[in-house]
Amino acid sequence: MTKRVPKLPPPTRQDREAAAIAAEALTTAMADPSTRGERSVTFLDFSNPRRGECHITWSNLPGFLQANDRYAHACLPGWEYTKAEIALEMIPDLRALAEHGVRPCLPTNGKPATPDLFGVMS
Repeated sequence: MTKRVPKLPPPTRQDREAAAIAAEALTTAMADPSTRGERSVTFLDFSNPRRGECHITWSNLPGFLQANDRYAHACLPGWEYTKAEIALEMIPDLRALAEHGVRPCLPTNGKPATPDLFGVMS
């Protein structure tokens, strides 16, 4: 997870419901990629300096965006995740928002906060 969290108002009931739906959809998509739905790809070409980005979204994952090798979700504005961090951090962040109304506040280094005691995360 990178970047700093923006100053946001406390999450509303709709924010928490959207986060619960997003966490469930991402969990399902991680287990069965065919549930992601139709993929939509957009290429952005920036002229100065010469660079571009590839943005990918899926029809059954509203709010979820892949921009090159970074992932983001509309329920977690200001945060970007790597592919490995989706299961380790993004889904738990969405669940914490849904269940407790807590947004992430500290960037991490991409490793789980607790050690893998049983060897299941490898």
